[in-house]
Amino acid sequence: MLPKQPNQSLIDGLACLQCLTVHAESVGVREVARELALETTRAHRLLKTLAHLGLAEQGEKGKYHVGPGIHVLAAMSLFGSGLIRRAIAPLESLHRHNLIVAMGVLWRDHVAYLYHWSSGMRSSEAIGKANLYPATLSGLGMALLAQQPAAEVQALYRGKEIPGYPLGIAALLKDLQKARTMGYAEVIRGKPDRTISVCIDRGNPQATVAIGLAGATIQGRVSELVESLQTAASQIATNGTAHGL
Repeated sequence: MLPKQPNQSLIDGLACLQCLTVHAESVGVREVARELALETTRAHRLLKTLAHLGLAEQGEKGKYHVGPGIHVLAAMSLFGSGLIRRAIAPLESLHRHNLIVAMGVLWRDHVAYLYHWSSGMRSSEAIGKANLYPATLSGLGMALLAQQPAAEVQALYRGKEIPGYPLGIAALLKDLQKARTMGYAEVIRGKPDRTISVCIDRGNPQATVAIGLAGATIQGRVSELVESLQTAASQIATNGTAHGL
């Protein structure tokens, strides 16, 4: 929810930074302006400011990509929050199910994966492996969206196409209510592949972190797997409380 007097420059600057992070290639000022519905001169000024701070870099052709500062902030935030450190052991306990194991956070209408493990990987390889992904196509995203008030979800998607929901916001809200009722979110990407996810309760009524399992062998095991996820989520939350985080 926006404060009474939001700082629009800060909002637009962070939107520009997010725009750079979701593109694998460098993007031009006009492209950023078009995606964010900003005036070209404003987008140019904001990108120049981000470049000055080291959060963006301008290439030879004048296009922008993320700068080294964003990696420093990412490393510092992960270390400072202690989330990854607390979560590794509980997440590794889920490897026994031989499914994809993921942990992520909600960023606007996308999920940013902090951990994305599949069979044969080391945990160190799973940290920060995956890119941003549309929240409505992700089990983690649906679990996290289900924690948001309906009005905020409506505002988030107002005027946008909703991935996976050609019928619009009413169908999405119905599925989010179902996830709230069940206590977990389930997304079926195509038989038999599916994802189930739960939120990590860190004392915040609007949970910001979720964990999940995905694969083709979930059907018929949902109750067992949800219980494992809830146990792991409780361990992560408890570890954080014990360390004052």
